[in-house]
Amino acid sequence: MEAFVSPIEITPAGEDSKQQNQVLRLVEPSRGFPTVANLLVDAIIRESYTTVMDFTPQSVIIRFQVDGIWQNGPVLDRESGDFMLATLKKIAGLDYRERRKRQEGKFTSLYNKVKQSFRLICQGIPTGERAVLYVNWKRPPMETLEQLGMRSSMQAQLSQIIANPKTGLVLVTALPGEGYTSAWRGVLTHCDRLTRDYFVIEEVNQVEQEVINVYTVPFDRSKGENAMTPITQLLLRQPDVLAFNELPDKETIDSVVELSVSKNFPIFVRAPGKHCLDGLLRLIALQPDVESFVNRLDAIVSMRLIRKLCDNCKVGFQPAPAMLQKLGLPAGRIAQLYNPYVLKPGTTDEKGVPIPACPNCLGVGYKGRTGIFELLTVTDELRQAIIKNPRLDHLMNLAQQQRHISLQQEGIVHVAKGTTSIEELQRVLKT
Repeated sequence: MEAFVSPIEITPAGEDSKQQNQVLRLVEPSRGFPTVANLLVDAIIRESYTTVMDFTPQSVIIRFQVDGIWQNGPVLDRESGDFMLATLKKIAGLDYRERRKRQEGKFTSLYNKVKQSFRLICQGIPTGERAVLYVNWKRPPMETLEQLGMRSSMQAQLSQIIANPKTGLVLVTALPGEGYTSAWRGVLTHCDRLTRDYFVIEEVNQVEQEVINVYTVPFDRSKGENAMTPITQLLLRQPDVLAFNELPDKETIDSVVELSVSKNFPIFVRAPGKHCLDGLLRLIALQPDVESFVNRLDAIVSMRLIRKLCDNCKVGFQPAPAMLQKLGLPAGRIAQLYNPYVLKPGTTDEKGVPIPACPNCLGVGYKGRTGIFELLTVTDELRQAIIKNPRLDHLMNLAQQQRHISLQQEGIVHVAKGTTSIEELQRVLKT
């Protein structure tokens, strides 16, 4: 019985079409080709950015990362997995016999008249080998804060802060791999880059995708340079605003603060954090001059990514008054909330007919992500609390007294609108 091959056209790596066709003629009759074709289609249909294949002595475990969540794929026996990987390596222009050294290659595909670019990285690990397949999705970028999900009223509040020439430091924080780059780009994109000159200082090996009208100034740490190395020459260009996408140590923080004080223009900085105060306390843990730092700090922006319920299959329910009270939602104004409909394997209708998965989310219950944002204005009272008693619970209580809207409160708004579920909000805020 012949193996089923998904209808996908694959263009292997190669210098020209002649070389690419030679590779196709070699791999198409192979035992591993149907598995590769099905794997690629599975990744595309799931809209997976990352597919991981872990090779153990007995089997190959496949996982797909979709909207930040790992989904289990098929488990292959080792022999089938070896044929699959050998074929995949050949398509990507790699040496299929090499199982220990790191290799990287690229290829493209055409499925349902849509072209996709793939990047394959293989590396030997103590338990066997790991192969990671990345899909470069051609989608409209989520660059602006509006596209990322920030409410218009918060956008207006942030606009006032960053447009003020007397603003000192603005900290942008998120979790790496969970909106760390998107939040940073969103804030920079929100700035008025037409009337003021913006420059971002980045390590040469960590330069990120360009933001239009924000000029990149690289430095090379391998040559003994640091973030302050290009500053002298940069100041000759009379920048209006500077940005540092990394604050790795106390020396860098103190230098950035000193620069902010001496030149008196806004400076944007970035650091990892689960929420505004968490990002702040992580920087303080590096032991900079805390008083100088917080006296220049005017605002903190934080973003977390949360999955959106599938509009095609989400299930409404009438929440109990106690639940609404716990969420802080008015009982008379919320008719229903929503849960995901997660299809369990083998589910049938009353006639015993298998129920198909939702064509939009494939039975996951969620489709796509949006951002939940937090904007903390650093008041004089909060500055003194950070200097004297930088405990998270103390600072959170003080921020709450000042009517600061937390990430949890922002998330509850999304729950009330039916954008996401309570369980998804709990998952994200526990991470």
